[in-house]
Amino acid sequence: MTDATWTKPGPGTWELDSSHCGPAPGPIQRGIYEYALERGMAEGLSLFGAPLKTMEMRWVNGKFYRRLVPIIGGGRDLPPPPAAAIWLASRVVPAFRREEKKAKHSFTNKIWRDEIRRWEDEWKPALVKRNLELTDIDVASLDDGELADHLETVHRHVLDHAVMHFRLHVSDMGPLGNLMVALEDWGLRRDDTFRALVAASPATREPAVQLRAVADALREGGVDPATITSLDDVRAVPAAGDRLDEYLRFHGPRLTTGYDVEDRTLEELPDVIVTSIRGASARPAQDAAAGIESLRAQVPAEHHAELDELIEDARLSYGLRDENGPLTYEWPAGLLRRAVVESGRRLGVPAFELTVDELVAMLRGAPGPSPAEIERRAEERRWWATLEAPARLGPEQSLPPHTAMTEYLGRITKVVLAVVDSMEALKDNPPLHGMGVGGDTPYVGTARVVHDAVEALAVMEPGDIVVAPYTAPTYNAVLSMAGAIVTEQGGLLCHAAVIARELGIPAVIGATDAMTLVPDGATVEVDPTAGTVRVL
Repeated sequence: MTDATWTKPGPGTWELDSSHCGPAPGPIQRGIYEYALERGMAEGLSLFGAPLKTMEMRWVNGKFYRRLVPIIGGGRDLPPPPAAAIWLASRVVPAFRREEKKAKHSFTNKIWRDEIRRWEDEWKPALVKRNLELTDIDVASLDDGELADHLETVHRHVLDHAVMHFRLHVSDMGPLGNLMVALEDWGLRRDDTFRALVAASPATREPAVQLRAVADALREGGVDPATITSLDDVRAVPAAGDRLDEYLRFHGPRLTTGYDVEDRTLEELPDVIVTSIRGASARPAQDAAAGIESLRAQVPAEHHAELDELIEDARLSYGLRDENGPLTYEWPAGLLRRAVVESGRRLGVPAFELTVDELVAMLRGAPGPSPAEIERRAEERRWWATLEAPARLGPEQSLPPHTAMTEYLGRITKVVLAVVDSMEALKDNPPLHGMGVGGDTPYVGTARVVHDAVEALAVMEPGDIVVAPYTAPTYNAVLSMAGAIVTEQGGLLCHAAVIARELGIPAVIGATDAMTLVPDGATVEVDPTAGTVRVL
């Protein structure tokens, strides 16, 4: 392979996204993202009224780049318009006027509640039911034609719900940004928002609660969970085995070590499940009421009614945010992995180098790519994995000033900016300083410096401190038994901050240079009050 050329793939500014795929994604994952991201974001943004059309994504040397596309001028490289031009355009240009009307409707009628209601009453029940139906199919028992049909069915299921995943990310993040903006308008800090969100995400707590139920059943059956070495040990206690099987039916098929169908599901990691049961322990209940009351005490009384509505919406959307990925993507994609693995086994080919269409055709008797072509693809991906990608392709992004816009367009732009900023760490923190969350008591333990969920799963023991560039839902099996969390990246809305708050795990998020300054195996103090990490 030659040296990589990093050419921006279209007009505008393209940001590297390294948290949703590995260094060399396979053709199936690439195809899913290409199909779903732009469609889903366009659906979500179209509901609310915003000066944005969608989010586009492109692969550049196997790396995932994305950009926000404005409703006007998104197809050309143009300098940012001056504030006066934005002021005039937002009041005269028909596209802006339509979005202003739509934005006013969305804020006035709180249409995100309709999305959340549809999720709870319609989409989620149907999705869980379908996921379970597909889970219960024994792919090994299907003949080749039936397996081809099943593979097509599951792939369609993944594509449709990946679109839903990205659509719902507009609804599950917007109310959080709305609360942040309001608190800042009332003189509070943006991170005060999260005093109102403690214990707002049952989906985050659920796996840990179910694992504790397994451990409790073992104790009731006379077995110390610390002594188990296999899932057979768990099933030797019937009540514990029943709870384990219930847990695995819902969580076992989900992708756990990453987002690619190459990544392993939880059911493929029995040692991880055993370690998680051994490490399952009750954490102190988080006090949501106390955080909300402390927040209300700092907001002027005349705004309390508005604050209460904002908190209600933010708590509802916060729960949706954490259910979204596991149910719409990780579970369906894990089921797709199961079918792809079985197809590759029968065909005698490295299935992860092929597309779903190619596998389906081969199962039905058509010839597939030549061995030379398959090896070329594999070699290209091995090359991608060695590349260091630039964080941005194109000029530094400059979003239009919200103060120059009409009332509701300006408001929704301000919300979008707040959400985007809150996904990232502050850039001027001193070394080993970041945002502290998850409690008020420092934690001392052994640091495990890991780069991804696979590495974390291999080395973690209960009570260890996870030190990682960032975390994602694929880390959940590890974080449920962690003593503390340290990430080098991430902000108020990142996954690590969410799970630390919900489970009461001491954490420092966005700790500058943590991956280089914390030695693996060192004894470390994580202070969530000071937002510091100290190597002892």
